[in-house]
Amino acid sequence: MEKQTIVITDLRTQEARDALACFAAQGWEAVAVPEDVCLWDEAALSAFARPFAETLTAVIHPAPPLLVCGFEQADEALFERAGNEGAIAAWCVTKVFGGIFREKGSGSLIYLNSIHAEKPVGRGFLFSMGCAAAQMLAREANQDYGPDGVRTYFVQRGISQDDPDGRSDVSPLYFGVDLRYPSRRMPERGSLNALLAFLTTPAAAPLMGSDLRADGGMTMYYGHRRKVEGREYYERK
Repeated sequence: MEKQTIVITDLRTQEARDALACFAAQGWEAVAVPEDVCLWDEAALSAFARPFAETLTAVIHPAPPLLVCGFEQADEALFERAGNEGAIAAWCVTKVFGGIFREKGSGSLIYLNSIHAEKPVGRGFLFSMGCAAAQMLAREANQDYGPDGVRTYFVQRGISQDDPDGRSDVSPLYFGVDLRYPSRRMPERGSLNALLAFLTTPAAAPLMGSDLRADGGMTMYYGHRRKVEGREYYERK
């Protein structure tokens, strides 16, 4: 089999680590960007990527780190950090690896992002902005790189057991998280691996440029209905 390389830009999340191990087990050259390579430093990222150009087949770019901060607590330093880790990192990853794929005429850019691209965290507007920016960037990348054979996908995953606790006094989202899934339980480890593997193949081309909800139904679930004194309301047991 022809050698295939997949690069995962950030291994903070369990989903990213599981994906790296899964692709390696399938015979891929599975590579993580070292922590000392700044994702928002285009020159450093280009230098890292260059040796893999010949065999590079796919890139997975996870969401930025969870940054919990209210409007009153935000300052210019936090905005700069959020911008670097979010939109600027996503732009550099897209430009560097999208450019390699464009020259090859093939490749998959997968943004393994977060439910917070569309669902507020609660005192996490900087994080949500970064997620939403990556979502729009993925759509724009499809327009720019798609005609040259580059396939882009935005994957909106749900909250997993290993994610940081984002509870706040504004949003109830991180309270009873397992009950916010229709299945009434958190996603299993490695549950996204098969989807990510599929997105690296030409068979996924009809999904190019799409936003894929892989959040176990969490976004569109509103709990169970009960009738009390003739009125219906939703509750979470």
